[in-house]
Amino acid sequence: MKSLADTTQLMETTTSMLMGDEKSVTAEAGIALIDQWISPLSESENTQPIAHELQKLKTLISANPTNSADVFVQMGILAAKVLLIAPEIGAEGEMPSLLAGLAAALRGVGNLEKQ
Repeated sequence: MKSLADTTQLMETTTSMLMGDEKSVTAEAGIALIDQWISPLSESENTQPIAHELQKLKTLISANPTNSADVFVQMGILAAKVLLIAPEIGAEGEMPSLLAGLAAALRGVGNLEKQ
């Protein structure tokens, strides 16, 4: 399992990428980021559903051609699952706000597609 500091950094990197703070996001960069998440999320029973949904997202992103609509729907599903585990993480510290920010970023990307 990743340390709290590593997890926090990965959450911040992911949120920045989704919010457009990073350089142009490629499918390869997205897949590399997903790969960093799948293993640690697979270790805990309460986060395994998120790992499973990330694997689905990875498959959708890897498809040729990529179906953007399906990718954005899957990101919305992920956002909902992230919000579901937030209360289990605890109400103290910065983790709940990081999870809320990550969920908002996941939803935000999907909402951009609908505009």
